[in-house]
Amino acid sequence: MALRGGAVSHAIARAGWLVFAMAGVLAMIGVAVLYTANPGARAADNAPAANFVGSMILLAPIGALVGAMIGLPAQFAARSWLRSPTEAERQAARAVPQGHGLRPDGRWARSYEVCARSVDAYHQAVSGLPDVAGRDWLAGIGATLDDELAESLRLARLGEKLELADGRMDETALRVLDRLRAAERSFTETADRAAAIALELRGDSDFVRVRAQLDMLAEQAPQLRASDES
Repeated sequence: MALRGGAVSHAIARAGWLVFAMAGVLAMIGVAVLYTANPGARAADNAPAANFVGSMILLAPIGALVGAMIGLPAQFAARSWLRSPTEAERQAARAVPQGHGLRPDGRWARSYEVCARSVDAYHQAVSGLPDVAGRDWLAGIGATLDDELAESLRLARLGEKLELADGRMDETALRVLDRLRAAERSFTETADRAAAIALELRGDSDFVRVRAQLDMLAEQAPQLRASDES
C-alpha cells in the first residue's frame, strides 16, 4: 500500500516509544528548571545545581516511563495509518482492468482480481519510495510479481474453461482453484510486507538489516511458474 505522512509521523511509526520517552524527559527538565528557580523552604539552602540534579534523578525516569507508555500505542497507530490506503488509492486499486477475458463477477475473475489488486498495491508502495538502497531490489521483485500475475490469469482462464456449466468442478479444476487461492494469500502477504519494508526504507534504517527482510520477501512471493516447471 502506498505510504503517506511526513517526517514526524514516520519517526513515530519507527520508534514512537522512544520519541515520546525523550519528550517526557524534556518535559521533566522544564519542571526541574522551574523547581530549581523556586525550590521552596525545604530546599532553599541547597545549591541550585544540587536541586536541579536531585530533581532530575527523580523526575527523568518518571517522564521517560510515562512518555514510553504513551508512545507505544501512538507508534502502532501511526504504523496503521501510514500503511492504510486513502480513498483515492482504494478506488485506484479497485479499478482492475476488465480485459482479462473472464466472466465478470465469476469466481475465477474474483480470484484473479484479488491477485491483481495486491500487485497494484505492491507497486504503489515501491513507487512512493525515494531513491534509496533497496528500491531497485523491490522493483526487481515487482517485475517477478508481474510475471506471476500473468500466470495467475492463465490459471484463472484454465479453471474457468474446466468448470462445468452448472458450476461443478472436476479434480483438475479444484486443483487450479486451490493454487489460485494460495496465490491470493501470497500476493496479499507480499504486498503487506513490502509496505512494511518501504516504511523502514523511508527512514534511516540500516540497509543490512532490511536486506534480510528483502530476502524473506523474495521467498514469500508467489511461485506459480516454478510450480509448473517442476
